[in-house]
Amino acid sequence: MNRWIPFLGLLLLLNCGLTTAAEQQVNVTGYGADQKRAIADGLAQAIRQAKGVSVSSEEMLHSIAARVSTSNNEGDRSSAVTAINQSGTLSMKTRGIVSRYDVHSVSMQDTHTYQAEMTVYISKYKKPGLAHESRRKLAVMPFHLDRRSFSLLGDNTASFKVEEELRNKLIDQFTQSRRVAVLDREFGDEFAQEKALWNSTDANIQERAKLGNVLGVDYLVVGRLTNVNSRKHQKTLDLTGETLTSYSGTAQLDYKIILAASRQVKWSDSIRVKFSDKQIRTMLKQYGSSQSGITQHLARELAQKALSNIYPMRVVAVKGKTIVLNQGGKTLRKGELLDVFMIGEEMFDPYTKESLGNLEEQIAKVKVIRVNAKTTYAKVVEGDVELVEKNSIVRR
Repeated sequence: MNRWIPFLGLLLLLNCGLTTAAEQQVNVTGYGADQKRAIADGLAQAIRQAKGVSVSSEEMLHSIAARVSTSNNEGDRSSAVTAINQSGTLSMKTRGIVSRYDVHSVSMQDTHTYQAEMTVYISKYKKPGLAHESRRKLAVMPFHLDRRSFSLLGDNTASFKVEEELRNKLIDQFTQSRRVAVLDREFGDEFAQEKALWNSTDANIQERAKLGNVLGVDYLVVGRLTNVNSRKHQKTLDLTGETLTSYSGTAQLDYKIILAASRQVKWSDSIRVKFSDKQIRTMLKQYGSSQSGITQHLARELAQKALSNIYPMRVVAVKGKTIVLNQGGKTLRKGELLDVFMIGEEMFDPYTKESLGNLEEQIAKVKVIRVNAKTTYAKVVEGDVELVEKNSIVRR
């Protein structure tokens, strides 16, 4: 074994092990012009293999070596490079945590090359819940506004408050559907504070394995909220003097679903709604305000249309006249009527050759009888129940 330069200036933390991180063992052979560079090359190779990122051996060399400057009584300065020992720990910022490594041997291959045989242990953060690969990722961006306020039953309400409520309810709808992974694009300051804690000297080194795991979205939901309005009408009867009260409302939301990587518009639509007296009264009774009722209506309709294009509901079980759907939560309501379709052959556009989906034939109508967090039970009320089978598509 070759003689090593003493370790002087780099303080390394020991691996303490957390339930959120696991070690991946990588056996590598590093090469370099000297011993330090051979080890640096081995560490860089290990991180490349484990994390799939590009890390140069020179960058790694700076992480495992420190240059110490000293001055003598005459004011002359000198510096020397110090290196780590043959085994230790290493933090690579957001690119991977080398929790420990062992250098089995370092040998000179020729006058210009050293070879280091190493085992490197890299901490990898284990994300809780479903793997993000199983669901498409989506973010709801703030909607643009055309005016500063909306008139709601005679009160001028700041439009940004209406937009914020709509966006939160839309995020709630997408999350409850469990069809997509909803990513936050609002609380950046709070995330930055937590990120700083993971990267601080107070945190266990394996907490830093959480760094570098932020996901990018597949789809962006963007749009413009152009109108939210509700009115109270009063009319006095000349004959009796009785005052009659009625309500009405309107709303318009233009939106697009954009494929983030290419900025291609995958879906574009406008939701234009007129609310009757009965609907406004129901909102006031159920939500306490027309604002909450209207934003809930817009959020439900947008989420339903978006999900029906990305992930239509499917039948996952059939027992007699009762079927079970793969969607629940706030996206469906008891008593709602839905159509069931049998899936046929796939169709293609004759010009672009793009898939147009499968041929669908309506075979039944079902009524929702129970809504759970993840599933919905419905009963066939029309059509041929014998044709309903697993994987049949269900639409509103």
